Amino acid sequence: MNLLSSAKDLVPFVFMIVIAAGCKQPETIVIDRDPDITAGDTLDQQPVERQDISFHRLNIGELQPINSLDPLLADNSTAMRAIQLVYEGLVQFDETGDITPALAERWSVENNDRRYTFHLRPDVYYHDSEVFGGGTGRKFTAEDVIFVFERMAKNSVPPATARLFMKIQGFNSYFQEQQQVYNPELRQLDHVSGIQAPNDTTVVFDLDQPDRDFLQKLALPPAVIYPQEAVGKSNNEFTAIGTGPFRFSQQANDSTYIFSKFENYYAASDIQLDRVDLIVSSSGSELFNALENGNIHFLPELGPTLLQQLLAEDGALASSYAGRYSLAQTGSATYALRRYPPSGLSLDRAADIAQLAENNALSLFEPLGYSVAEPSFSTDDSEISSMTNLVIEAPAVDTPYGKVFLQQIADLLAEQGGKLEISDIKVPTQHTGLFLTEQLMLLPPVEWTGYPALITFEIPQFSLMRRDIDHLAANSYSWWLDLRGTELPAFENIN
Repeated sequence: MNLLSSAKDLVPFVFMIVIAAGCKQPETIVIDRDPDITAGDTLDQQPVERQDISFHRLNIGELQPINSLDPLLADNSTAMRAIQLVYEGLVQFDETGDITPALAERWSVENNDRRYTFHLRPDVYYHDSEVFGGGTGRKFTAEDVIFVFERMAKNSVPPATARLFMKIQGFNSYFQEQQQVYNPELRQLDHVSGIQAPNDTTVVFDLDQPDRDFLQKLALPPAVIYPQEAVGKSNNEFTAIGTGPFRFSQQANDSTYIFSKFENYYAASDIQLDRVDLIVSSSGSELFNALENGNIHFLPELGPTLLQQLLAEDGALASSYAGRYSLAQTGSATYALRRYPPSGLSLDRAADIAQLAENNALSLFEPLGYSVAEPSFSTDDSEISSMTNLVIEAPAVDTPYGKVFLQQIADLLAEQGGKLEISDIKVPTQHTGLFLTEQLMLLPPVEWTGYPALITFEIPQFSLMRRDIDHLAANSYSWWLDLRGTELPAFENIN
């Protein structure tokens, strides 16, 4: 498929896209000013919470739900950003996208780039939790690293992260046995041979062959470290415990997640924030209204409807907002519309639907300043088969662009006498005709990518924050966030 012209050919902050989507967003969730107030009360109705003058709290508005704080189950950008508050990996990305120390204070590479030796910080402790018996967090050791990597291979968690590390000696064999031998008593491999812990502060990885991206993989959110005690008998019993700068305090209601500064963090003096609240809503306009009212301070992900409101004709932030907010591009996501053959939807009919969506993109989005590629199909409107009485199904998605894209297809089919039903089930089934996948930069490939794409489109992500926030670090990966040095006025003075 043809892609749009690159960002350098467009005015600042204008999207690259091969196919665009409609502008509908659900308005269903109400944001809470005070996390102890029930979700039925609105932000505007709540009084300002009084805090000590030195108390610094950052409220972040997120568009996607947090389905789990288990790093191996985190399935969207919102969850990935939450993961980075609570946990750390051996290494981490910095604001420029380079690799820097985290739990490993230094490392060496030997044996023709096939042996990585990590020397761990000796002063790292886990967050306090009842899973440790007395409630006090224990010391982090090299054995925790081994546990996390062996857990990646278990058949109780998604396999995507494990597939990143198949070049570690013995990892593939261990993975295959875990996946295919269901009776634990019949398994012969009790460890990954290529991961060793000579002592509590040293971890050695031996690879079968060099992996030039090995350090980058270790810096991804799914590769962060947590204690064995955090893992219960099922994934639902996982306890969010890490070594990161913030500890998960509570989920105050359906939409608010509270993270408090970890006072025993090895670099606690660098942390200026006392608390971070992630406030989730599917409504971009609701989150922006909370930003305008001072109840939210940062929006790391913007949907298409809000961007239409924020951007001027030249693609820059409109003058009415420029004095108060900073708009930044933070990476991108690649979407693909795919056909699910078991449903019986023919390739020709699926291509016709894709043609309809692509032909309508320019007229729908020209007012927004989008640049849309010429149709990449060889057919034209007169060659599109009738959609009368066609009924197909697509799994639901949480991403704002995914939602409006599927809704666009539903509207186009309705105009042609057909119907697209958007299911609550989020994976393809035998009833699924079409489904949408999202791929975030650097992260493991999503499931179902083996099915060829009918349409592929790339959407840059934009964030918006108050200008009185300093040192809120973001980079070219849309899911990356670092709040270790973030500063903002005391809570009482920020409105």
